[in-house]
Amino acid sequence: MRFDSVMKQVARVIAIVATLYHVYIGFFGLTRPLANYAITLSLFMCLAFLYVPFRGKGKRITIFDACLALLSLVVGFYVVANYQVISVRPTMVGELTNFEYGLGILAIILVLESTRRTIGMPLVYIAMFFLLYCYFGNHLPGMFSHGGFSSGDIVESMYLTLDGIHGTPIAVVATLVIQFVLFGAFLEGSGAAKFFVDISMSLMGRLKGAAGHIGNFAAALFGTMTGSPTASTVTVGSFGIPMMKKTGFTPIFAGAITSVSCTGAALMPPVMGTAAFLMAEMTGVRYIDICRAAIFPAVLYFFSCSLIVYLEASKTGIVGFRKEELPSFLKTLPISLQYMGPIAVLIILLIIGYAPALCAVVASFLIFLASFFRKGTRMNLRSLINTLEATSKTSISVATSCASAGIVVGAIVLTGLGGKFASIVVAVSHQSLFLALFLTMIASLILGMGMPLPVVYILTAVLCGPAISTLGIPVIAAHLFLVYFACISAVTPPVAVAAYAAAAIAEDNPVKIGFAGFKYAIAGFIIPYVMVYDQSILLEGGLLKIAIAVASCTVGVFALSSAVSNWLFTTLTSWEKGLLFAGGILLVYPELITSLIGICCIAPVFRINYAKKHLLMKTSGGR
Repeated sequence: MRFDSVMKQVARVIAIVATLYHVYIGFFGLTRPLANYAITLSLFMCLAFLYVPFRGKGKRITIFDACLALLSLVVGFYVVANYQVISVRPTMVGELTNFEYGLGILAIILVLESTRRTIGMPLVYIAMFFLLYCYFGNHLPGMFSHGGFSSGDIVESMYLTLDGIHGTPIAVVATLVIQFVLFGAFLEGSGAAKFFVDISMSLMGRLKGAAGHIGNFAAALFGTMTGSPTASTVTVGSFGIPMMKKTGFTPIFAGAITSVSCTGAALMPPVMGTAAFLMAEMTGVRYIDICRAAIFPAVLYFFSCSLIVYLEASKTGIVGFRKEELPSFLKTLPISLQYMGPIAVLIILLIIGYAPALCAVVASFLIFLASFFRKGTRMNLRSLINTLEATSKTSISVATSCASAGIVVGAIVLTGLGGKFASIVVAVSHQSLFLALFLTMIASLILGMGMPLPVVYILTAVLCGPAISTLGIPVIAAHLFLVYFACISAVTPPVAVAAYAAAAIAEDNPVKIGFAGFKYAIAGFIIPYVMVYDQSILLEGGLLKIAIAVASCTVGVFALSSAVSNWLFTTLTSWEKGLLFAGGILLVYPELITSLIGICCIAPVFRINYAKKHLLMKTSGGR
């Protein structure tokens, strides 16, 4: 047997062991945090070198790759074996041995190389910049300067403490991300993806532009469990985009709206792609309070996606499916109970207050049991093993990128840059809330180019969170603002990763699909600002105020969606689009004066465009 074949089998075994280890963490929690995180990181770095060899993914595994995988296990094993000594000794007081210094440098290099292999160079450059800042920052002028650190101090902080590569980002992977990836893998392995399609078709199939609505609904159901805009786009897009093209939508529109809806899936409670749990960890706000605050903005986002589909279908004359082409809702319902039961248990356990990782593992087990209810969905030993392996393979890029993010977070903590950055943002914005939010949005979009949502959120929460919180914004609104833009970066050019994934399925120009997705995601760029300026849409405040905010925002999003679609009852002129856009912006900000002005802007457009439609129908003989 060839070396490559042997190592692939070894990789498979390690992947299964890694998943089972995190199932154990989900059930029993952490006993020795630094050691537990070291095991997580070493296992996933090892898998990164075996599943993504030096020559590229899918290529032959060489001895060099195997050596790097072995060294990944060594640097983790040292922390585990010496945990009792490392965990109690003070850091940066001269106790770092030469052997530990060498292992620490090796661990940092392995983290950077595994990140390069799995997600590319951008995050590697960022991590290297912050390492250099730790060492040379004392030579910088002004407020960016710090007291200076030796290479030993930096290596020890990054390798042997909970502030570096074994810090908060990798802790989130070990205690949250992998368990929910496991839940998503069981949903997919047990055939839930087909159920999501069937239930979506039975509910939405008769609507105008039905294929697009089906994709949106399936994205909201399935995407919230995966948390990855790209993975959701590939999964939902694999059936949604061809179906949309077949019914008459252009490839560019099909790819763009699919990437937008799948990106927004990570904003939809209850799971929010682990964003809700990350927020709870970072802010101390209860999980259930985060979900309650996030529900209406997420519904508003998907309302915008559905409106854009409906308006595009109206413009191009695309109708829904015939009844006989659709699955029966009554026949689909029994299957839905098979999957909705475990999902309901997950939600109930989360609301009661059990640890999210435990909830995800229990729900995964219930999905496995539920698969036996029907012969067509029954999981056998092979599919179980494949699901366990798929969980680890899916988690590799998140784990390695979170380790590199740990370097960034560790450098920020070590040098005190977080507080300085907050002061800089406040100073540059001249106490202007809007300017501070705008700068934070740009930082989130830049950091989000090609990086997983958890990493982007953690980095922006550490860097930008303190800056906007100092301006008097409620914590939950500030962090939802960060989550939204960390997510929306997936459809923001020039690196719109979700749109590029959709382009491969749509078989059209990725740049055009990226810019179209950017346009159709208009609600996602505006809603976060509204959350900050008026917490009524987070369902905070009196019932009347909340009702007014909900109504005003809904009409505003309708006007914005119409403007970007260039269609209301018929084609819009430039001035009609301008008035709808302006009126939509004013209505989305739910104050009495702005809402009244917004209504005055859009009301004439509705009247004139409706009259224009009837005139066109008369001139065309009523067709």
